[in-house]
Amino acid sequence: MDFKQIEAFVNVYRLRSFSLAGQAMYLTQPTVSSHINDLENELGVKLFDRSSRDIIPTEAADDFYRYAVSILETRTRAINSLNGYKEKIEGRLELAVSTIPGQYLLPRVMKGFNTLYPHIMFIINQGDTQEVIKEIRQKKFQLGIVGARFADNKLEFETLCSDRLLLITSTDFKGSSHYQIKKKEGTESLITLDELVSMPFIVRERGSATRQEFETALKARGLNPESLSIVAEMNSTEAIKCAVKEGLGVSVVSARSVEDYLELGLIKAFGIEGLNLKRSFYLVTLRGQPLSPNAATFRQFIIEYFQKSSD
Repeated sequence: MDFKQIEAFVNVYRLRSFSLAGQAMYLTQPTVSSHINDLENELGVKLFDRSSRDIIPTEAADDFYRYAVSILETRTRAINSLNGYKEKIEGRLELAVSTIPGQYLLPRVMKGFNTLYPHIMFIINQGDTQEVIKEIRQKKFQLGIVGARFADNKLEFETLCSDRLLLITSTDFKGSSHYQIKKKEGTESLITLDELVSMPFIVRERGSATRQEFETALKARGLNPESLSIVAEMNSTEAIKCAVKEGLGVSVVSARSVEDYLELGLIKAFGIEGLNLKRSFYLVTLRGQPLSPNAATFRQFIIEYFQKSSD
């Protein structure tokens, strides 16, 4: 058993694809297959079910995965300890991120980090919040960024920055019962709850933190989210923005995600009467898991980045 075989196994397990694993390792697909075959022969067990088009890990693979990751992490720590890694942050940095922070927060952070550490290559895996949480728990990634916090003693959540949800509509929306209130920064238009429930809604997928936070706020006011008139469900915030702009319906989205559309006058935005739609974004890690030097350095950087932004 050698490290190339173990690296091939970890990548195939994470990506569920021999070809994608080959791309991640800069190897050909046959080479990856050969590494897996040699590893299976040496261990005396099948690691992947390849009888269908999908690559399905066996129970033995699930058990071996945590040891394989630990072996690679131990090797990395040993090499970095010998090479004085604090002055030498380079190579791959893998992050699991949910939709909103992945699209609207992370790019600026990556640019700042890359300025300090130009030899880092980011590998970004984007999914909804529940998918990111699952991947952190399974040790597929060391660092995740999500838009909701869960009661889970195996996970550690560190607050990065705040956000709020807004109701967005097309520019020709007139409404019948919205009004304006005065705030420190000016005025804000509010939609009443009575008007809200009569609107055609476009929603995010069920694993989305945006949808979860909105539905939680509705329930807190005694409203059943199932009572909304849903015309579409989409897993892309950009697609939702376009659909709202065209007048298909309204939606509740992150304020950070619509700054561009609002500046260009492509949509309207409203608060919702009586709903607490404030939330935060979090850095999530597996509690007690040692971080690789690259991951540990990025964790410190992103926390300090948002601390400075809030000053």
